[in-house]
Amino acid sequence: MRVLHLATDDTAGGAARAAYRQHTALRRHGVDSEMFVRHKHSNDSSVVQYVGNSNTAHRAARVVRRAWISYQEEQSRKHCRTIICGLNDPRADLLRSVDRRIAEADVINIHKVEHFVDIPAFLLHLGSSKPVVITMHDLSAITGGCDYPGSCARFEASCGRCPIIGSKFPADYSHRIFRMKQKAYRALAPTQLTFVANSRWSAEHASRSGLVNGASVELIHYGIDQSVYNPERRQEAREALGLGTGEQVLLFAAHDIGLKHKGGYLLAEALAAVAQRKKFRVLTMGSGQLEGNAASPVTHFGRVESDKLQVLLYRAADVFVMPSLEEAFGQTALEAVACGTLVAGFEVGGLVDIVKAGLNGKLVERANVTALSEAISELLSDHALRMRWQLSCEIWVQEHFSYAKNAAAYTELYKSLFRGSSLAVADRTIGDWSR
Repeated sequence: MRVLHLATDDTAGGAARAAYRQHTALRRHGVDSEMFVRHKHSNDSSVVQYVGNSNTAHRAARVVRRAWISYQEEQSRKHCRTIICGLNDPRADLLRSVDRRIAEADVINIHKVEHFVDIPAFLLHLGSSKPVVITMHDLSAITGGCDYPGSCARFEASCGRCPIIGSKFPADYSHRIFRMKQKAYRALAPTQLTFVANSRWSAEHASRSGLVNGASVELIHYGIDQSVYNPERRQEAREALGLGTGEQVLLFAAHDIGLKHKGGYLLAEALAAVAQRKKFRVLTMGSGQLEGNAASPVTHFGRVESDKLQVLLYRAADVFVMPSLEEAFGQTALEAVACGTLVAGFEVGGLVDIVKAGLNGKLVERANVTALSEAISELLSDHALRMRWQLSCEIWVQEHFSYAKNAAAYTELYKSLFRGSSLAVADRTIGDWSR
């Protein structure tokens, strides 16, 4: 059985890293797995970069299509009140049909593929030839283009009147995107398509979406490589970063602190409240930067894609703070707990699956800054809990979020889909022969 993963990137960005980890876990599990990407950042030979048709006419058509899609995306942002907003168009100018690599795969696993795979065209070309798994790294696969719908429930029907783009029209851009996806998904048989959610929260939202249309929704948590993400040599990590033995350290990471749902502005308020009671240092990863002061200086490391440097930062921290208002899973929280670090955050999304009170952290009411500051202070003061977690985290992660557990669940899903697909092909063959 050959599995082909489609993703825009292999290791750049949270969703890409999750897809690559899934692919790696499967290969270690003995599965013939390959990734097909637009941008390759690793030197992994099992990751293949897309090479388009160099024909001049073909390239010209791609340029025109890309410009048209970009224009519609830009138009959708005209009435946005915030800088970062808009919808993801499922169309693209690159992978639109079935090539040799796709034809030879037994199962297609689609991840985040914006600006790479043209989902409407690709699925229509693929037809009923093979099973398709869509791994949901956020909710964009089951909405009219948004990663996170917030309090909006229009994805349950057909989108339209989209609050993200400030629209009052039923047949707006979000509705058109919804219809594009609906047509593409319905080109597949319901038993041929499976949505895989990475948390109970994501699974619940998928089950409500008007795009799922009878397809199966499965829950498989992300896995993490415990040979890399583990609590070993925590003191050495502090020394390497020049941190004092008794210094209390907080860590925050986000792809972009400017994204409202990442809660960076709420974190700043919470840290200001904590700073009134105790001194601490803040380490940050990602785009954007928090302001520090004498009581709570901030050291910013920018975008960190290296696992080794990430692990160094996680191990050096006493508490990882995740103030996200929406989070499909919370991969950085998993990375932190795997390194023996406690987590403080809001009780949202997939964080509920990862963080357990009295075990590895504390979650509080969504957007409650006072409660978050109190949780941070409490965890910083609870030396006994930090020591217990560092001693027990490897067993807990192995039982719930290991590579082996993730790969076994996906392998069983692929096998069941492949068997069903093979039976369907056999039935069609017998039917053709009998005529």
